[in-house]
Amino acid sequence: MAIMILDHFGKSVKTVDFLSGRAQGVKAFQVQRTGAFKVKGHDLGNGHLEVSFRRGDVAKELDWDRVMILDHLELMDRWREECEEERRQRALKVAANRAKKRVRQLCKAMGADTLLTLTYKANETDLQRCKADLKAFNRKMLGEFPEFCFIAAFEHQERGALHIHMATRRIPREIKRVSAEGHPYTVNSYNVIRALWRSVTKERRGNIDVQRTKRNSTRSPARIATYIAGYIIKEFAEGEKWTNRWTKYGKCDVPPPVDLGTVDTALEGLKAAMACLNSKHALVDLVFSKWGDWGYVSAESPSKAARGRRVSAC
Repeated sequence: MAIMILDHFGKSVKTVDFLSGRAQGVKAFQVQRTGAFKVKGHDLGNGHLEVSFRRGDVAKELDWDRVMILDHLELMDRWREECEEERRQRALKVAANRAKKRVRQLCKAMGADTLLTLTYKANETDLQRCKADLKAFNRKMLGEFPEFCFIAAFEHQERGALHIHMATRRIPREIKRVSAEGHPYTVNSYNVIRALWRSVTKERRGNIDVQRTKRNSTRSPARIATYIAGYIIKEFAEGEKWTNRWTKYGKCDVPPPVDLGTVDTALEGLKAAMACLNSKHALVDLVFSKWGDWGYVSAESPSKAARGRRVSAC
């Protein structure tokens, strides 16, 4: 439950405006998440589907006079001063979850099938330098792989050293070359990638770790998305403030969701989500909030789906 103070234009009232008398027609509303559940579907392409359901907010006008509103605003000012860290942590959690959802859907829309982890032998702790390295590495990669695209998350190790976890797609196992004598031959693509990264890191001695989807592997695009998103949550909790915890390059846009209507209960929301699945989809994730006010179902085509299902509460 929250109390919302609005002026007659529907804008939030600042205490200073209220005290100075500039805010006219001020009203107070009690906002509760007790409305109907809105159901939305996301066809992310590449056989991936997500259906979410979230309870809507209902605002009820309160019969508060000017003095009661003023008392509430002063109380909120004191709370902001006394609970600054609590407010910061709450805002950080909201931002982390928003970023996690964005990255998860981008990985699926891109059809990620390969994980690259870029590391340093040296104890590289400068995030800005790490980002510059990634930018230089990307330029070199585009020279070898013109359609290269990625979604990357930065992670600080316990010793402070940075790693870059990167989701990408369609990296061939071999690259064709032609010798000076005109004879064709092939080289291992990951040896080339490792050489490119080391040409960027130089004396800091970079290395790469490669994990790609194999037959019967559990590392589907949905699992890769979960893996990358997990590092983003970690960096929001432990990383540097006011910095980007992730980045992307290349064409991998998320299409807008489709409005599937409203239902009255979370159970009906779950049923509506499951009804969107058919024989072409296998359930991957079923997530509920601990308050029961939102959830989502994640599915993908059986050829891409990981073995087993994951059910969790947030």
